Amino acid sequence: MSLIEHYAALRQVHIGFVAASGTLFALRAFASLAGARWPLALPARAASWVVDSGLLGAGALLWATLQINPLLQTWLGAKLLLLLVYIGLGTMALRRARTPAARLAWTLAALGCFGWMVATALARDPRGPLSWLLP
Repeated sequence: MSLIEHYAALRQVHIGFVAASGTLFALRAFASLAGARWPLALPARAASWVVDSGLLGAGALLWATLQINPLLQTWLGAKLLLLLVYIGLGTMALRRARTPAARLAWTLAALGCFGWMVATALARDPRGPLSWLLP
């Protein structure tokens, strides 16, 4: 049995993990901005690790299933680069920024980057949402 037979299920699992990852980050970031301590506690961090590991695993399986090369499929390469940016922005939002204004700015930047990644995947174009505006 080949992986392609499981493509539809893998895609749905990946999409579910995308939604869970973005939602969990937003909840943690905005709760942290509101002064809550739980977003940086071990259970919340561990939940993020589990969700993000599942997301990366499902993404890697999709990558293998479709046998795509991020150097040839530039939208995937762009999405992977945006992932690194998103991780950095999220780290700033949750741990590194010292003032509430800075944490809010980093949070909004991380969520914007997350949205750009989703748009890049939907459009299958490295320009992300700009691909819909600039044909």
